Amino acid sequence: MNKKDFSRRDFLLKASAIGAVAIGGSSVLAACGGKEGASQAPAAAPAAPEAAPQTASVTCDDLSGLTDQEKQMRTALQYVDETTIADKRCDNCQLYIEPEGDSPCGGCKILKGPIAPAGYCTSWAAKQA
Repeated sequence: MNKKDFSRRDFLLKASAIGAVAIGGSSVLAACGGKEGASQAPAAAPAAPEAAPQTASVTCDDLSGLTDQEKQMRTALQYVDETTIADKRCDNCQLYIEPEGDSPCGGCKILKGPIAPAGYCTSWAAKQA
């Protein structure tokens, strides 16, 4: 009986995973456009994200303690360690949990695992004053 009952969390995790697959699939299809210029643009775009972690002072990518569902949730919400949107950072998000001790990584109220202060996800919400 418990296996057939879905909690709200299970539903949201599965729905967000499906959304991530749909977004990823459409991105792959868009990248396969067939025009020579279209195939060059995706090759240039990944250069910036690869450079960002090198310039970032904090990398919070140790996901070894997370379940597959928790990793899927991070992917579905498009979490990155360094945002490209200057005014939307994890450390000015309502959901961000400040780091404890010497750890450079904080936490999040909806995502499990380490969260970089300069990170971003699609659930970003402005911190209330």
